[in-house]
Amino acid sequence: MTPFVAAGRVLVRFAARPAALRVRQPSSGGTPVRQITREYRQHQEPLPSTFLDKLLTEVPGLEISVNPYDLESHGKGESYHACDRPEAVLFPSTTQDVATILRCCSEDMVPLIPYGAGTSLEGHVGAIRGGVSLDMAKFDDIDLPDDSILEDCNIRVGAGVTRQRLNDTLRHSGMQFMVDPGADATLGGMVACGASGTAAVKYGTMRENTLALECVLPDGTVAVCGTNALKNSAGYDLVGLMTGSEGTLGVITSVVVKLHPIPDNVTAAVCAFETLHEATEAVVTILTMNIPVERCELLDASSIEAFNRYGKSHGYDGGEMEVKPTLFLEFSGPSPKAVEDQVEIAQSICTDDFGASNFVFTKEEEQRKALWSARHKLYYASINSRKGAKSALVTDACVPLSKLADLITATAADLKDLDVVGVNFGHAGDGNFHCILPIMDSDSDEYMSRIHLVNSNLIERTIDAGGTCTGEHGVGYGKKQYLVKQYGEGGVDFMRRIKIGIDPNNIMNPGKVV
Repeated sequence: MTPFVAAGRVLVRFAARPAALRVRQPSSGGTPVRQITREYRQHQEPLPSTFLDKLLTEVPGLEISVNPYDLESHGKGESYHACDRPEAVLFPSTTQDVATILRCCSEDMVPLIPYGAGTSLEGHVGAIRGGVSLDMAKFDDIDLPDDSILEDCNIRVGAGVTRQRLNDTLRHSGMQFMVDPGADATLGGMVACGASGTAAVKYGTMRENTLALECVLPDGTVAVCGTNALKNSAGYDLVGLMTGSEGTLGVITSVVVKLHPIPDNVTAAVCAFETLHEATEAVVTILTMNIPVERCELLDASSIEAFNRYGKSHGYDGGEMEVKPTLFLEFSGPSPKAVEDQVEIAQSICTDDFGASNFVFTKEEEQRKALWSARHKLYYASINSRKGAKSALVTDACVPLSKLADLITATAADLKDLDVVGVNFGHAGDGNFHCILPIMDSDSDEYMSRIHLVNSNLIERTIDAGGTCTGEHGVGYGKKQYLVKQYGEGGVDFMRRIKIGIDPNNIMNPGKVV
């Protein structure tokens, strides 16, 4: 193996830890090396032989890893897609580092893939043309005032700060960041993928919660987008352009996000319905009554059945739930009386108007967690529902709320007709729907084709219903084939023109979105 030599230091590709280069050690778990080799795509191009030497000269002290386990994790993330490893992983520390790296990549035509926490699900971080992965973990600063008073209800954070770490830091301030995709993603990654989650029904998605950001363009230009003000009509919406860009237009280095007060009064409720349509109609009625629901999740009967089985084998002592479509609700307000009124109206709608049974609610935190256990443990319960499964394809689509029940019902029928194991659930407050399809390493090509047919049928129905192929996971390379059907050739061509205008050499996360 030929070593790279830079400033008297030696970097040996795929070798043991060299003296002059900090190479990350492998973590436990992950895909076996033999599987990495099988999945690695042959059309990747090697780095120019002097490129890493050039980086070490231009960015003194830059940490680079060629550890095979680092390459694997940075080429796959949480996605079910095959692993596409980069040639090296870079760990910059400053915006200037990023600018210099991008300039070097642009000069040498080296693809670059920004990397946050690796929680994306549609192949966003796969290095399908080789190149380097840019790990933003060191961008972990949080601009919390010394007095912890956040009068403007926003905060600037580094792109590598994770959602949970931000909220842990904010806890004593009485404020919190409310976009919750479930995974402990980085804020930069959440902006890049346009993330949302269970609280979107009340607080919105990253598009509504990102005020400003700093990013580095493909040629190394540093750009500041947006302001700290709550509204801005000065010029193009550059924050909106970068939100959902998935690393194809530039590298986000910091963001300014909205914060919200931690509610003092919270009540959770659960109730079961005879049909999905009745549950969905109840949700629509609750929202049109202007009840400020904090969270609103709908699990179909197969989801509840999977949780009951999971609970038995994992020591859950809360008893079995009725195997029916089940609605999980959470309410908050400025006073106990305000929340009580919300719950009373919602209960009347669910039980009196739509025949819900077993409407249970509580304001005690531990009891609230117990009520929500089925929703919080659904991913693991779904994997557990298929013996031998270790991962899953998690679908993502969003439809007008009135179409949600039809979509879930049709997908449930597909699972039965195609003999595929899976469960269905949705963010009932905003029409976002998921189907979790457990996967085993030993699955045949024929079974995998049936899994993908469930997914493609779901997306086709979604777009036909006026919805989107992704409400929160993003496009990556897993869903870009659906964009023409969703937007037409003109809409996709518009995106291509933006991409070409900003990144004419196509070095930024190539092969994704367009």
